[in-house]
Amino acid sequence: MRTYDYIYFIIDELIDQQFDKDHYSLAFDDDLRFDHDKFYAYKKEYEPTKPLIVLNHNLGRFNYDYCYLNGKWIPSTNTFQSKLEHKFHFIQHHWEPINYNLDKIFWDNVQQVYKENGITPFVLHSEYRSKDVELLGMADIHWFAHAYLCSEFYFKNYQKLKLVKDYTARPIKHRWLCTNRLLRQHRTDFLEMLDLSLGCYSLLNPDPNGLTYRGPVPAHSFDSHENHSAEIVINNLTPWNTSFLHVVNETVWQDKIHFTEKVFKPIVLHQPFVVLQAPDSLVYLRSYGFKTFGEWWDESYDQIQDPQERMQAIADIVNWIGTKSTEELETMRMEMASVLEHNFTHFYENIPAICLNELSVGLNLV
Repeated sequence: MRTYDYIYFIIDELIDQQFDKDHYSLAFDDDLRFDHDKFYAYKKEYEPTKPLIVLNHNLGRFNYDYCYLNGKWIPSTNTFQSKLEHKFHFIQHHWEPINYNLDKIFWDNVQQVYKENGITPFVLHSEYRSKDVELLGMADIHWFAHAYLCSEFYFKNYQKLKLVKDYTARPIKHRWLCTNRLLRQHRTDFLEMLDLSLGCYSLLNPDPNGLTYRGPVPAHSFDSHENHSAEIVINNLTPWNTSFLHVVNETVWQDKIHFTEKVFKPIVLHQPFVVLQAPDSLVYLRSYGFKTFGEWWDESYDQIQDPQERMQAIADIVNWIGTKSTEELETMRMEMASVLEHNFTHFYENIPAICLNELSVGLNLV
């Protein structure tokens, strides 16, 4: 099975155990988000005049002739009409940030169909202080889905490798690392604030989606971009694992906290990090038991509401690190060893249970 299928089984079993009402779980075809093209094609061919919910990726127990439900194997139902017979629906939107305005036609359609059929929808998601979630007008359940995904699946096996845990054996060759595979306005704005000669960065231009940046930062790539969501190349010395400071340049910037796999790469690699995201992102991480680096630099940037001021404050830290010698950075890394090792151990030993418990508590409140 695929990684997402494992997690869907786990979530479905939690729902079965804790939500004994008539319910159904749904996800998107690609597991990530609503597909506009598929929606219009499907609606034109099959339902030209009726509302349609395009959530037709059937989860674990509804994907076969039989499904395992509350300790029993029972015949499975697999039609759109059968889905509407269930009173409570759980829409799984864990992995990508919700964008209400982009997907408005979908969410409005969901609301209409559910209202007409007397169905109560719950949106399961992983973003915090989100205006988009509020705009949905639905009940929602938040849990730190990416932390669970990365600890239990994406980066699970790195815990066993001595060449990962023995981070002091890796030399510091780069003062900081800032990777930017996909173009975002906040990412290029941030690069323009840095002395790029003092660290290592990537900027694909155009990016894999065909977007083009026309600013002053030269396009740059230091690897083959194999370090995608589910991968950290560790069997060679590269800028990924020989950089001191890791700039976590998240997907969304100002309006919500939505951590992805990006923040866990420095944790696995025992690197200190700064975070480009909404205010209180560090507060959010610490609420899950992680430690940050306020002992070594000013982390008050996490409280700055103005986005340009916050970005400049983060750039000041990165540029300051850029002035340090290798010897100074090695000393600093030795001083923060307890924090780096705590984050690594906590990520693997505690985070899966913390995240599943968070989801369980949310389901109990339904």
